[in-house]
Amino acid sequence: MGQDSWAKRQSRPSITLIAASLIAFLTASLPLFYLFRRAIDAEVSEISLILFRSKTLEILATTLGLTIAVTALSTLIGIALAWTLFNIDLPFKSTLQALVILPVAIPSYVFTYSWISLIPGFKGLWAALFVLVLATTPFITLTTLAALRRSDWSTYEVAQTLGLNGLQIFVRVTWPQIKNSVAAGSLLSALYVLSDFGAISLLGVDTLTRAIENIYRGSFDRSSASILALILVAISALVIRLEERSRQRLHIIKSSNRIIKRAKTNDKFKVKLIALFGIGSYLALGLVIPLFQLLSIFLANSTSINYSLLFKASISTLIAACLGALIALALALPVGVLSAQGSRLGRVSDKAILIVHALPGIVMGLALVSFGSSIGWLYQSLLLLSFAYALLFMAKAVGSVRSSVGRVPKNLIEISATLGLPKSATFRRVVIPLATPGLLSGTLLVLLAAMKELPATLMLKPIGFETLATQMWSYSSIFRFNEAAPYALLLVLIAAIPTFLINRPDKGDGIGGDQI
Repeated sequence: MGQDSWAKRQSRPSITLIAASLIAFLTASLPLFYLFRRAIDAEVSEISLILFRSKTLEILATTLGLTIAVTALSTLIGIALAWTLFNIDLPFKSTLQALVILPVAIPSYVFTYSWISLIPGFKGLWAALFVLVLATTPFITLTTLAALRRSDWSTYEVAQTLGLNGLQIFVRVTWPQIKNSVAAGSLLSALYVLSDFGAISLLGVDTLTRAIENIYRGSFDRSSASILALILVAISALVIRLEERSRQRLHIIKSSNRIIKRAKTNDKFKVKLIALFGIGSYLALGLVIPLFQLLSIFLANSTSINYSLLFKASISTLIAACLGALIALALALPVGVLSAQGSRLGRVSDKAILIVHALPGIVMGLALVSFGSSIGWLYQSLLLLSFAYALLFMAKAVGSVRSSVGRVPKNLIEISATLGLPKSATFRRVVIPLATPGLLSGTLLVLLAAMKELPATLMLKPIGFETLATQMWSYSSIFRFNEAAPYALLLVLIAAIPTFLINRPDKGDGIGGDQI
C-alpha cells in the first residue's frame, strides 16, 4: 500500500510545474484573446457581411484548396523520398539525407523570389502550389525517416516469411508503424500553408493571410481583420483535431526487440538509377536551382553590395532569433513536461499553442502591437519582437520537450525517487540531462523558424532595426532582385546551420524527425 501511494505521489505534477504551465498557456493565448476582443467590437451586421460575401467565400475556398493540395503532394513526395533513402543502398546516402532536408532552411518567399527572378511571369495559384510543396516536403521526409529508423524489423521478417510482396509489406507492416509520424509532418505542412504570407503575397494569390494583411494595411480595420483571422484559427483547430483523431486510430505493431535495419529491397543498378533520378529531381528544384540563381545574381553584383549593412542585418537576425528561441524554450518546458506526463492541462496547453503556431505573423503583429502600445517601454523594442517569435514557434519547442521527456526511462526516475531525491532534484539531475539533446533540437527549430519570419518582423521591429528577411523583402517586393539577392543568400546559408545540426548525417536516430 505504501509503495502504491508513493507511486501516485510521484506521478502527480508539482505545483510549480502546474503554475509555470498555466503562465505559458495564458501567455500563448494572448493573440487569441486579442482576436476575440476585436471581433466582439464589430457589429453583427458587419460580421455577417464579412463572413458571407462572395469574396470571402472565394478566399476561403482558395485557402482550403491550396492547403489540401500542398499537404497531399508534399506528403506523397516526402514519404517516397524517406522510403527510398531508408531502403535503397544508395551511394553517399548520409549526404543525400542531409541535402533532402536542407530546403527547410529556405523560406517560402526566398523560393518564390528565386523562381520569379528566373522565370518572368511566375505567379498565380499553380506557382504557389509549386513553391509551397518544395518548402513543406522536408517536414514529411524528416518525420517519416525518423519513424522508419524506429520501425520493428521483426515484423518485416514475418511478412517476408509469409510471402508478402513489397507493396503488401508497405501497406500492412510499414504504414501502421509510420502513420503517426507522417500525420505529424502533414500537420506541420498544412499549418505552414495556412500561415504563409511571403510566397502568396509575391505570387498574388488571395488567401486568408493576404486578405487579413490587405484589410489592415488598406483601412486599419482591425475588427474585420480579426474576424478573418478567427476563421483561420477555426480551420487550424480543425486540422489539428483531424491529426489527433488519426493518431488515436493508429495501431502500432510493437515487439520487445527494437532492431533498426534496412529493408531487403531490390538494389539492382536500374533501381538505384531511378531512385537517384527522383531524389536528384527534387534536389534540383528545391535546392540547386534556387541557390544557383541567388549565387548568380550575387556574383554579378558583388561590387555594389553594402557589406556593412549586410553584416548588421545578419547580427540583428541572429540576436532577435536567439532571444526568441530562449523565451520559447522557457515557456515550452513546463507545458511539454506536463504533456509528456499525460496531464490534461498539458494537453490543453499544447493544443492552444499549436493553434497559435498556425496564426499568420501579421495577426501576431496586430495582437502584440496592441499589447505593447499599452506598455511604453515594451513598444518598439527588441524584446517584443523576440516575444512574438517565441509565441509563433513555441509549438516546435513544446513538441521537442514532450518527445524528449517522454523518452526518459521511467525506471531511472523511480530509482532516483527511491534514493530519496525530491521531484525537483530528480528533474534537474535525471530528466533534464537525458532530455538535453532533444531540448537543443527544439531550440534550434525555433531559431530556424524565427530567422525566416517576415510579417511579424515587419510590424514589430524597432525603428532602424533590419533583419535579413526584412531587407530582402524591401527590395524584392519592388522587384529590385539584384539588391535583394545577397540578403536572401546569406539568410539561407545561416539557416542551413541549425538545419544541419537538427538532422546531422552522423545521427542515426533521426532526432530532428522525432522532435519536429
